[in-house]
Amino acid sequence: MAAVSLLVAVATIGAGVPTMPEAGADLQVQLSGVRSAKGVVHLCLSPNPGRFLDCKADPNAIARTLAAGRAGRIDLGPIRAGTYALLVVHDENRNGKLDMMMGIPREGFGFSNNPSMKPRAPKWEEIRFTMPANPTVQQIRVRYVL
Repeated sequence: MAAVSLLVAVATIGAGVPTMPEAGADLQVQLSGVRSAKGVVHLCLSPNPGRFLDCKADPNAIARTLAAGRAGRIDLGPIRAGTYALLVVHDENRNGKLDMMMGIPREGFGFSNNPSMKPRAPKWEEIRFTMPANPTVQQIRVRYVL
């Protein structure tokens, strides 16, 4: 990765055209519906259509974990313009995952675009959103089945 950055810097200097990386715009996530202050809330912002449901498998994902009682508004800072998906899990027992019982989530979850609940995980097309070049707020409703 450092070698690629170095090559880009050398090519830029050699061309005599300085370029600055895109700084991006601030992204804030506003959560509603968190049923208790128990546990933590995990948030994952992913640009990867193949890995958006598994934050750990996406090297380009931005992850945050906050105490559930403090997770009403989350500032992710500057995000480059592009297409992303947001996943939120209310991990009430702090075990680092969304607990399931017979395929049904036992803890709270939410996604960008607040898709309607279906008996399957959402598809990228249902939850993707375009991050504009100006600051924005994504509002996500946390839902509970059990």
